[in-house]
Amino acid sequence: MKSTLTKSIYSALILIISLAVISCNTLPKDIDEEVGPEDMIIKAQQYSDAGKTNAAEIMYNRLLDQYGSDTNYRVIAEFEIAHIKLKAHKYAEAKPLYEDIINIYDSTYESLPGKYLVLTKNDLARLNDEYKYDGDRKKKKLSKKEKAKQQQQEEEEENSAAFW
Repeated sequence: MKSTLTKSIYSALILIISLAVISCNTLPKDIDEEVGPEDMIIKAQQYSDAGKTNAAEIMYNRLLDQYGSDTNYRVIAEFEIAHIKLKAHKYAEAKPLYEDIINIYDSTYESLPGKYLVLTKNDLARLNDEYKYDGDRKKKKLSKKEKAKQQQQEEEEENSAAFW
């Protein structure tokens, strides 16, 4: 009786662990297919639209790895990864990507589509205006009072810098 109960418990545990492993495997099978950069962007966007942000991020990182030397693809991939991070409230990971995109535009603006610069500045403003950015600590929305205080401090810093 005791050995039957033990076997049943072990069987149940193995079943539970197996189901957990299978259910955690949410990456699509076609993610390992070899495709060109345009197809990577399309697949990543499809994953993102379907709520499969991990798969989308993997595809954008693959785009960076394989075609990151092309500034256009680098900007697209970094923006999309940063946008995924922003929507997931991972501000400390998103902000450096946005800043890198702006630096890229500052050095090579003429050869890049302007829409990603506009989108980057909008997302970065959203990140800075609505949320406290404090390293890896959890962020929270700023109250109206905190926003006003922050704006006043920024204005004082600008006035002080302009004075000197």
